[in-house]
Amino acid sequence: MCETNDQLGDEIRAVVEQQLQRSDLEEVSQAVDRLMEQGHSREKAIDTVGAILLEEIHEMMTKNEMFDRERYVERLQEL
Repeated sequence: MCETNDQLGDEIRAVVEQQLQRSDLEEVSQAVDRLMEQGHSREKAIDTVGAILLEEIHEMMTKNEMFDRERYVERLQEL
């Protein structure tokens, strides 16, 4: 089970890294920068954003919804 969790964590980190490269999701970069300014390491900031991404994925799966960019951005801005 731990190996599965580690693999999922790696995949989520990879998605966040991809989002950091996208100009249409500058809120991800802003959230990572803000967390690092608060004293978090880059790795911890990526993991924190990844946790928000997992929350959004959970919402999508449990409620059979499409990705809600507005909700995702609001959650990022609350960090």
